[in-house]
Amino acid sequence: MFSTKITKPPDVTYHNEAMNTKYIFKTIAFSIFFISTWSYSQGNFDFEKALRIDFVLSGDKQEQTATIANYLKTPNYFDSPEQSIPDFDYGSYRIVLTSSANRDTLYIKGFCTLFEEWRATPGAKQKKRAFKQTIETPFPLQKIIINLDFREKNGKFTSLLSEEFSPESLITKLIPTKFPSRIIHGTAAPSKKLDFLILAEGYTKEEAETFFNDAEKMVSELFKTPPYDRLKNKITVRAMAVSSAESGTDDPVKDEWKNTAMESTFNTFGTDRYLESLSTWKIYDYAAAHPRDHIIVLVNTKKYGGGGVYNHFSITSAGHSQSAKVLIHEIGHGLAGLGDEYYSSEVTYSGFFDLDTEPWHPNITTLVDFDSKWKNLLEDSILIPTPAKHKYKNITGVFEGAGYTAKGIYRPAFNCRMKSNEAAGFCEVCRLSIENIVNFYTH
Repeated sequence: MFSTKITKPPDVTYHNEAMNTKYIFKTIAFSIFFISTWSYSQGNFDFEKALRIDFVLSGDKQEQTATIANYLKTPNYFDSPEQSIPDFDYGSYRIVLTSSANRDTLYIKGFCTLFEEWRATPGAKQKKRAFKQTIETPFPLQKIIINLDFREKNGKFTSLLSEEFSPESLITKLIPTKFPSRIIHGTAAPSKKLDFLILAEGYTKEEAETFFNDAEKMVSELFKTPPYDRLKNKITVRAMAVSSAESGTDDPVKDEWKNTAMESTFNTFGTDRYLESLSTWKIYDYAAAHPRDHIIVLVNTKKYGGGGVYNHFSITSAGHSQSAKVLIHEIGHGLAGLGDEYYSSEVTYSGFFDLDTEPWHPNITTLVDFDSKWKNLLEDSILIPTPAKHKYKNITGVFEGAGYTAKGIYRPAFNCRMKSNEAAGFCEVCRLSIENIVNFYTH
């Protein structure tokens, strides 16, 4: 159920039996869960090192496969046992680490991918493509089973991959390249803070100061925006001036091409404003130099654009008048798992949501299981659905149109940062969702 506070998750045991995945949930007292999970996880992981899992997702609209490309041990990763099993179920994919000895669940992390977005485009009906993906977990101290699951449109998870990993078999240890870096906001205590890491993209070595100035402007606007204004003491922001050979980014519509560190580009999936990078492994190579709960790629261009993918990274242009608003929107996706609340803008997706299934995103609903969303925040007088009339403009309601779909999907507010740049800020539901995530990283 949607909650305005962080609650501890149920005890989860994951079993993989002859290609069937079975989950057994049992609720136990908070104090017992907290103590047992903390001590159990503490003995199974090094929470200051990461197991980086590089893999490839490939396929088309009808099918997909997952293949491990590499395992790496990376530094500057500061997780905590309390974050091993979240009390929220976000993401279209998830990684589940289980003990090889007894199959007990040790770690769960949900995430999204650009590959799943591509599968919803017209091109995926005729072609197969492959996308690079990275997920990081605390480094295991014993043999584990790595389970990669995909959430089907009906909300149920199916297994894509399951294989054993032994820390003794690791053959790759990443030594990150260092670039000029600064703490833009906060302190150097990563285990107790939510850590944002801003990476420069399309800035030459001579433009490092320009990058730091751009990053500071973005962070300043972020902390003017509720709920971040109240949460800034829980957040640290670092910036690293990764240097590129050329200034700018690729703009295929204008036939402009640049040699940049992270190979960013506009016109992703045929949408001109969609600024992204498919070079995920390179981005995580650079990010390994610093603590990073969420990575932000800041691109040296004045053109409007950006993108955000949950537990992947967020990206935005630096020089447009609305760049800060775009970044705040994209972090809503990348950090908090918020869904897009707009439905009339140009996108190439079709049938992204199943109207017979409740979306996992906390800020959109099909009303299939509205009790699990923000129903508890509605005043008794609010109509469901809520008419898009002026008198409901500033209240929490159930407004039709969200998730790239005009009918059958609903959003909490008349307008919100997840719907448009014209909104004053985030709606109540999005603010609470962001606060829950920040508290998760800092409790």
